[in-house]
Amino acid sequence: MKAIRLFLLFSITNVFGQQITVLDSLTYNPIPFVHVYDGRKGVVANQDGAFYWGVPKTGDSLYISCLGYASKTISFSQIRDTIYMAPKAVELQPVIVNNRSLTGSEVIDSILSNTEKNYDFGLFSSEVFVDKSSTYDIDKMDIEIEKSTLDELDQTFVDEMLKQLPREEQYRSYTKSKLLGGNHTQSYKLEVLKAAKLKDSMMVDAYDSMEETLNGILKKKVKKDSYFKIKSGPVVSFKIDNNTTEAVDTVAQKEEELTPTDFAKNELSYLRNLHHKTFDEEGKWLLPFLTKTTKYTFNNTGIVYDFITPAYKITFTSKGKKRYNGYLLVDVFDFGVYKIVYRSNLHESRIKLFGLFYEERLNNKEYIFIKNQFNNYRLYNVTLEGQIVLGIKRPIKIIEKNKVVKGRNRQNILSMDINYRFKNIESRRIYFNSITPVSSQNLEAFEPEHQIVPTDFYSRDAIGRYIPDFPLN
Repeated sequence: MKAIRLFLLFSITNVFGQQITVLDSLTYNPIPFVHVYDGRKGVVANQDGAFYWGVPKTGDSLYISCLGYASKTISFSQIRDTIYMAPKAVELQPVIVNNRSLTGSEVIDSILSNTEKNYDFGLFSSEVFVDKSSTYDIDKMDIEIEKSTLDELDQTFVDEMLKQLPREEQYRSYTKSKLLGGNHTQSYKLEVLKAAKLKDSMMVDAYDSMEETLNGILKKKVKKDSYFKIKSGPVVSFKIDNNTTEAVDTVAQKEEELTPTDFAKNELSYLRNLHHKTFDEEGKWLLPFLTKTTKYTFNNTGIVYDFITPAYKITFTSKGKKRYNGYLLVDVFDFGVYKIVYRSNLHESRIKLFGLFYEERLNNKEYIFIKNQFNNYRLYNVTLEGQIVLGIKRPIKIIEKNKVVKGRNRQNILSMDINYRFKNIESRRIYFNSITPVSSQNLEAFEPEHQIVPTDFYSRDAIGRYIPDFPLN
């Protein structure tokens, strides 16, 4: 979280000049996720109540709104480093004093019937910050050499290589982009403004060293006109050509030759799918527990206070085993959902067959919506974490055969038993900020400039000292 705040700070202060903090006028506590709008563009304060703004010379005003607080308009001449907002005087009697309390299913029905008027589905322009991290953890890595005609690739060599293989890898990346689009259109456009990747230089060196060693052995021992036949048990068999050095070079070049256009295309695809999997083009929810409500059990646990806002907390779980459980926070007055948290009950997919194992699971996914200047909800933040477990426990035989040798053309053989299992946990934190309404003409006229590919930074320097955050300046 510290790193993403530093990234947001660096990115935003290049545009805005003044840091402003919004506080509760009674408790003096920071108010998170305040929406600020000047008639042209909007920003959202972070969870510490801070945002950045350059005070213009004109006498324009800011419109400030937040769930649970009285909205206010303040002129730039009155702005200081701190702005105070007063909590709304909330009358809960009409909500609580009823003939009976609303059931979870009744609240869900009210959510669905009020979705179209509660949420802003218009075209928008937004800055998007994506913080992505991945952790690869090898639980098991055993290789037993049964037969090898390559003297260098014996059990001792393999054991030594496995000792050097990192058991845990971590990657981190940040991207700041400008996104234009809307839920009612398939036409999204994106321009990447900044991008960076964090790598561990010691880990990179370890893999480069192992790759160089293996490539040297194969280049020396394998004939140029050979091909490989790969067998794994009685049912798996395939053939590949010998392009040992060319394949290694191609992989390296592919990473180096990532074009700005391709990078922007990948970022756009993910963000567009994120919107399209939340609402459809008609403004209806697409999340499974809000589309297939009969397959879930909903429970109204009562009124809770989140950011001093009274809300129904609706817990849910699927009636079947393999779906989701979680909760919704729903405004008691307009039935707008402003927070969603859920996870997989078990796993989302699993394959276990012939010594192969694959499992995919959603550990956690969270949506936060804020109210904009039109008193409509707009997506501000999505946080998610998923994991993949992959395992293989099978015999593998690699046979080198030569295309030009007549008769028995087998040259070398490497036979081994592999028992391998690893877990990949990937998380993303996505923030939408500076959210501004745009027209279809604005969207049509916007021509993204694709000039950015991620800049590589390294988590350790030449003597192994750890560098915790990106040098973003």
